[in-house]
Amino acid sequence: MKTMKIIHTSDWHLGHRLYNYDRTDEEEHFLRQLACVVERERPDALVVSGDVFHTGAPGNDVARRFTERLLDAQEACPSMETVVIAGNHDSYSRLVVDQALWSRCRVHVFGVPAEDREGRADFAGNVVALPGKGVIAAVPFCHPRNFPSVEGAPEENRAKNYFAGLARHVASVADGLPAVLAAHLAVAGDIDLRGHDRSLVVGGEECVGVEELGPSYDYMALGHIHCPQWIKGARKTARYCGSPRAIHFDETYGHGVDVVDVEAGREPAVRTVESDPLRRLVTLGGARGLPFDEALAEVSGATLPAGTYVRLNVHLGPGELPGPDWSERARRACSAKGLRFCLNNPIRTENPAGPDDRKMLTVAELKTLTDDEVLEILSNRHELTARQTELVRSLMKRGEP
Repeated sequence: MKTMKIIHTSDWHLGHRLYNYDRTDEEEHFLRQLACVVERERPDALVVSGDVFHTGAPGNDVARRFTERLLDAQEACPSMETVVIAGNHDSYSRLVVDQALWSRCRVHVFGVPAEDREGRADFAGNVVALPGKGVIAAVPFCHPRNFPSVEGAPEENRAKNYFAGLARHVASVADGLPAVLAAHLAVAGDIDLRGHDRSLVVGGEECVGVEELGPSYDYMALGHIHCPQWIKGARKTARYCGSPRAIHFDETYGHGVDVVDVEAGREPAVRTVESDPLRRLVTLGGARGLPFDEALAEVSGATLPAGTYVRLNVHLGPGELPGPDWSERARRACSAKGLRFCLNNPIRTENPAGPDDRKMLTVAELKTLTDDEVLEILSNRHELTARQTELVRSLMKRGEP
């Protein structure tokens, strides 16, 4: 049986700044490691499943870094095909501006699902054939309502119709060879969202059921979720490889790239090559937080490499707000140890003293509340009836992006 070897990576977020710290050297560090993995593994394809950049308007230096380092990876294995798709953080037009030049280097860049002149899906335009090895279907991030229409299919459920049509096309051209889907999207289900803004999957309107992606694939190389994981409830084919380095402090899991051996009709074999970060993101103060002075003492006693990013978990009592000089004091303490202070993270564990007391929330705490928690606060504060509560809930869902 034919086997296709791919390196699956995603969510690079080039140009990301962590609390205004520039991370250029960290990005270079990862990209050099990626080129070494490519040279050692010599894959048939490198698949980059979206969110190449952190913003839709990356600086010229960031865009140049992407170009130069991707060419380095390609030169490390000249026989390799590279497939890059746009993610929700990327500007598809910015990513594909040099598409014609990229194709001369065996790099295939996809910004949108391809369409014909009538605006219908052109499935062949999103498929890369690796002669004698297999096929890769490349689907960039697209809002469910913006997928091109499929001839003969109803206008509603455009995403579902598109993926069904693409799967049929892939089955017709794979000719028994391994088939891979590269896609940047949120899959519905029990997904580990640690480190993510939960608005990624709020309401589920932008989520796609893994069964809707189609049965034609031997491996689904997914991007969008930073925690590496197999999709639960699916046969073991759909996987988020995760981000290759921590973007935020709550991404406390391992990071790297996946080396995948794909064989038609068989479970894919995956090995994760862990990244060696140039700097680590460390939280002091424990999960429940410490009073500020005790958290500050942890900084003084910590043994961490110079340059480590530091977040302090600070415990707040009922009604207590952060002190006006806390950030400056923490910054000075970290600077004395050669560390990079990022923020004081307030954690409140006690309830207010009485039912009539208003709970004081910091902005950071407010952002962590779920819709149900916000609704509970509103309901209790304004004594909403059950009918009023459900009306507010429906309005919140209607307002989701």
